[in-house]
Amino acid sequence: MNWMRGGKVGNMGDVLSPIIVAAHTGLPLRYTRPVSPFNRLIAIGTIGQKQRFGQVEVWGSGFGGTETSSFKVQRRLNHPPLTRFVPHAVRGPFSAAMLRDAGYPMPAVWGDPAWLLPRVWPGQGVEKRWDLGVVLHISEVAEKDPSAGALPEFRRYNVPAALSGSVRIINTVVERDIGQVRARVEDILACRRILSTSLHALAVAEAYGIPCATFDIHAGPSGSFAADDDSTPIDHRIRDYYAGSGRKDVLVYRTERHLETDWEAAMAFIDHHWEPTPFDPSPLLEAFPRQLAEVDEFPRPEVMARLAQLAPIARS
Repeated sequence: MNWMRGGKVGNMGDVLSPIIVAAHTGLPLRYTRPVSPFNRLIAIGTIGQKQRFGQVEVWGSGFGGTETSSFKVQRRLNHPPLTRFVPHAVRGPFSAAMLRDAGYPMPAVWGDPAWLLPRVWPGQGVEKRWDLGVVLHISEVAEKDPSAGALPEFRRYNVPAALSGSVRIINTVVERDIGQVRARVEDILACRRILSTSLHALAVAEAYGIPCATFDIHAGPSGSFAADDDSTPIDHRIRDYYAGSGRKDVLVYRTERHLETDWEAAMAFIDHHWEPTPFDPSPLLEAFPRQLAEVDEFPRPEVMARLAQLAPIARS
């Protein structure tokens, strides 16, 4: 299986991929590089376009295209040579359209496997401690450290002392340890609302029913915008995720990076506009490639007890 591996530390969304697959299959996974002649599975992340050579089984993955701006809908795949994709499910309709235009028959199953996370870690007993969790994209952190804050020039992440007990800045950098990944997920669950530049913090929030909005860096009005509307800038991965979840729109709160954020207004915005997404992940689970493994609807206790051995997220 291929996932975005990174260096000494990982990115939460990337390492959730082997965790969710191992939890539902009960099988040990072996990491395979994205450039490899070996057949492999891909799941969570925008990693389809990174694959080179061999046969690639696609289950809930996203694809990046040739658009020069990452804030526009991606419409054409630069197909890698000597590579054959086998789509079982993709993250959303924009990824599906790129593969269809490249000549692949597409199943009518969309969705990010992060929707299955509550079946792995139900989140019971996590106390709500923060009114708002603000999640950085990994590119915004001052250093690749789980406790790092934002780069100092990004003033929009400044939290005044009066709100230090209610607004928490969270990053997605995690130690390569199952317990630490779960702890970061529970950091998100401890928040009553989430405002995030990170796609997979939004995916975690939506999966657990936490009110949330994407935290966009551009000037302009906040609001609910059509996922396929190129006239407004929205991260293409977030467009694909929400459209694949059955939503036609994306909830966007905007503050440019050099400006201070009105946190009270941001919370009021989420409270007024957010609605839960009624996504059923069962078809996604049913679409898992059965020639690779059978899957459990809910991970078995004996599998969860061995999860750290089955999902090799630590670099050897």
